[in-house]
This record gives sequence, C-alpha cells and structure tokens, in this order.
Amino acid sequence: MKNMKYLYLLLCTLLGFDTMAQTGQSIEFTQIRQELQKKWPDNRTVNLVFHGHSVPSGYANTPNVKTLQAYPHQVLEAVKEIYPYAVVNSITTSIGGENAEQGAKRFKQEVLPHRPDILFIDYALNDRSIGLERALKAWEKMIKEAQKQNIPIILLTPTPDLTEDILDDKSPLEQHSRQIRRLAHDYKTGLIDCYATFKEKRKNGEDLNIYMSQSNHPNEKGHRVVTKLILNYFFEEAQWNEYCQKQTMTIMKKVADWQLMNFENQVRKGSQWANSHAYWAWTNATMYIGMAEWAKMSDDPKYWDFLLTMGEKNKWQTGPSIYFADDICIIQPYAILFSKYKEPYMIQNSVETLDTLIANPKHNSLSYYSEGSHSRWCWCDALFMAPTSFARIGKITGEPKYFEFMDKEFRITYDSLYSVADSLFFRDTRYINMREQNGEKVFWGRGNGWVTGALTFIIDNMPANAPSRNFYITLFRQMMGKISTLQDKQGFWHSSLLDIASYPMPETSSSAFFTYSLFWGINRGYLEKEKYLSIAEKAWHALTSIVHEDGKVGYVQPIGADPKKVDINDTEVYGTGAFLMAATEYIKYLKH
Repeated sequence: MKNMKYLYLLLCTLLGFDTMAQTGQSIEFTQIRQELQKKWPDNRTVNLVFHGHSVPSGYANTPNVKTLQAYPHQVLEAVKEIYPYAVVNSITTSIGGENAEQGAKRFKQEVLPHRPDILFIDYALNDRSIGLERALKAWEKMIKEAQKQNIPIILLTPTPDLTEDILDDKSPLEQHSRQIRRLAHDYKTGLIDCYATFKEKRKNGEDLNIYMSQSNHPNEKGHRVVTKLILNYFFEEAQWNEYCQKQTMTIMKKVADWQLMNFENQVRKGSQWANSHAYWAWTNATMYIGMAEWAKMSDDPKYWDFLLTMGEKNKWQTGPSIYFADDICIIQPYAILFSKYKEPYMIQNSVETLDTLIANPKHNSLSYYSEGSHSRWCWCDALFMAPTSFARIGKITGEPKYFEFMDKEFRITYDSLYSVADSLFFRDTRYINMREQNGEKVFWGRGNGWVTGALTFIIDNMPANAPSRNFYITLFRQMMGKISTLQDKQGFWHSSLLDIASYPMPETSSSAFFTYSLFWGINRGYLEKEKYLSIAEKAWHALTSIVHEDGKVGYVQPIGADPKKVDINDTEVYGTGAFLMAATEYIKYLKH
C-alpha cells in the first residue's frame, strides 16, 4: 500500500503525460501537509471541499445515501488518524444527478465561499449526458475560477459504470477520463485517476461488482479504492506505513470479531465430517492460532479470554485419535497459551500424548489406501497438524526427542509426497498420477499452504543449531520460489495451483497461507525482499478485497482434499485463522 504513491508516475508514463501534470501543485500540497502537522495554537482549520455528483455525495443504492462510507468522509477519517492535532473539515458540495455544467453555474456562490484549502472535482460520470465539449468548458470554468484564488485542485476521473465495458478504449467514460487527464496536465492540477485504477483491476481479472452498490455507485469498498489514491497527496512514506498498520489492525479486529460472533453457530453446524468443528478439531485449532496472533496485538482481553475458554471446554485434551494428525493440531494453541500464562496443566496432556507417540511409533505404509496409513502423516495437510505440535512442545521443554521424532516422520512424508521437479506437495498418494483438465498435475492450493505454514512454525521453534534446520529452510525457499510464480494477476492463488482455468475464482485459505509465508520469509531474511516483496504486497491487497463488510472472510474452500470451486460467500474457521496470520506478518513487515 505504501508504494501506491508511485502509481501516478506509472500511470503518467503509460498515458504519455508529463509527470508535472500530477505534481504541478506539489508545493501547495506540501504546505497543506505541513499545516496538518501543526498543534494548537499555531494550527488553523483546513477545508477539504468535494464538488461533484452522486458518488462523493455518498449515494449507494438510490435513493439510499451512505455519507459516512463515501470517500470524502473516508479521507477525513484517514487524515485525522495520521494528523491527530489537525482541525480538518470535509465539506461536500456535491448534488446527486448533477453534471459539470450545473456544478459550474453554482461554483462561485456555493463552493468558493467555503474557502477550500484543497478542491476536489468529480463530475465525469454524469457528463456523458452533455458530451465532451460542453463538459470541457464547464471543467475549465471551475478550474480557472479556483486558480484565480490560488486554490490547489485535484481532478478525479470517474469510478466505473458497470453498464459500460471498462476495457473498451472508446467508451464514453474512457473519453471523459482522457479529457480530465489532459486538463490536469494543461492546468497543472492534481489528478486522481480512478478510472485507470479500476480498469487495471478489471484487466487483472477482478470482478468489479464487489466494489459497487449498484451499476454506477461504489460501495464502501469501492470508495476505499478512491480514498487510497487521494491519500497519496497527504501521506509521505512513513505516514503511509503508519496508516497501513492502523488499517490492517482495523480489518483484523473486524475479522476476529465476526469470527467470535459466529463461532458457536459454526461449531453446531459442523459439516459432513464427524467432529469437524469440535472445540478440539483441527479446523478450529487453526483459527485459534490466528486468533492468538491477533490477541497479542489487541488491547482487548476478550480474545485471550475466548482462547482460554476453549482450552477449558476441551479440558486441555487432544482429540480422541492421537495417531491421527488432525486430532493433535490442538496442541499448538495450547502451547501458545502456555507460553503466555505459564500454567503447566495447559500442556500436560499434550506432552503425555506426544511422549506416547514417540514411545510407540507406527510403521504402516503411507500409501493412502493401505491399512493404517492414517496413523502416519500420509497426507500433506498432516504436516501442519502434527510436526508443528512436536516443534512447539520441543521448544517449550527443550528436549531434542520431539524434534528428532518430528524430523524422522516429516522426511518420510516428504519422500512420499514431495515432487522435487515441481517444488510442490501432492495432497496424498492418490493424486500423484492424477491430472487436471488441462493435463497438469493435481497440486492442491490449500494443501501446499498447509505445508508452507508448517515450515514457518517448525523453523521458528527449532533450535538454531539443530542438524536438520537447513533442510526445512531449503525446502521453504524451494516451495516459495515455485509458489510465487503461480500467483494470478489479482494477487490470489487458486484451489488448483496449475489449472486456474478450471477453478477461476480465488481461494482464500491457500492465498492467506502463502501471503503469511511470504511475509514471514521476508521478515526473517529467508526470502529476498527485492524478489518477493511486490508479490507479498499484491497478495495482501488481494486478501483484503475478499473480506465482507461485516468481517466474514469469503472464498474459503470448504473441508476437502483436492481442488474445488468456491464463491464469495464460502467461509471457514481456518480461513479466518490463516487471514489473521497473514495480517500479523504484514504488520511486522511494516513495523520493521
């Protein structure tokens, strides 16, 4: 997000304009930033005036008006968040349904008297009714009148109208956008190129419906896109960094709170799989891990209280089948809670369980259909469930036996399921010879997400001098090197890593695990920042786009073992956990 300020230079280059069109008023905007930093009694009121039609007015589904979700109010909130001592007015002189000619007629009497410190003009959406020539005269009239009073101006190209093809370079809105870009260049005003931004999203495969309340009015998420563009005029890099951290914390809270509110319903609903959402189940254990990461950042004790209540409901026990990897995933959140509260009873059963597994190992084949195969780690998901539990307890106790057992069993699974040629894991032996519709091998997105997530936990908990440590670091680098090449244009990964055409919708649990793994690797120096940062940031921005307004994480593939199609309303607890883990590592990156 902090790199967005460079978007303008890129757009100017692509559109063939001198960058002075975007920075001609840089001195004035610098002065505004300086003014916003002043404290009483040296500060003064700064007026941001937004002049235009229904979009800055906040129209959603007409006639509903959601002023507090529109970009003028979002800009005010963001500016106040970073400049807490500033006195700022967000003044909207917009009228729904109005075009630039109508706006120009009342400009002197209704807009300039507000004494704008920055004036935003946004009319193109409705200017189609009056045509380019008449719109040009009206825009020029407003610009000239404002510049006579030395008012800094920022022009906005339109947000989308879904009844037009945004990819059509001859569409009316594209023509009006080009005219506005020329005006910004000729009059040396600021420019917010909303149209080019949404057009790029569409080119990258995004469904613009997720940004719209109706065909021609953005929803809160759509307004947020415009807001981020505007904030480039107010924030320097350090301020962008601070803003990104605060925004990420806000979305994490929204996601975490939605999960807490809906958790018991998900437990009761379950799935076709027995005990799939029991309090000790792997599904919830994954969510607890992410929730714990959020709890560490939040000042609200309710998140730790939730996790403690979970442990008490489980009586700090694992699932019933201790040889089945899924049933011991719950050891991980127990270990996290022990690390915070230092209460031995929290991990007593976990230690006893792992000691039993070490003392009485199984020797069955990992061939999926062979008898007793599931008493071993015969599916790649298991690497997230079991080895990580051994690693966490190994770190707590300091006893090498947990790492030794983990390493021995992990390598057996590695030998069985890892494709050296592809740097990816098959989900289990059934899939080694299967092929997707396009003829590619079947590599499940979330399955490989489980593995990269597991590797981060293993490496984090393994002693620095452990003989096998480099094996896991090398494997992590190999996998992330491959996975980074499989990201789609939007920033997501899909249920099938090698056949996006058959599974065109993004898949969040895999994308979140990969985003988490990327930032984790960058933060700890295992992945080169120069190579991987842009991939990680693109992935994070993509993830934020699939969070519902109420905090539900969408596009999460249900419980399964192979690629399946998903939609925006599909959610699962482990999707929440993976999202919170990704957000945590993103914030760590921003801080350091």
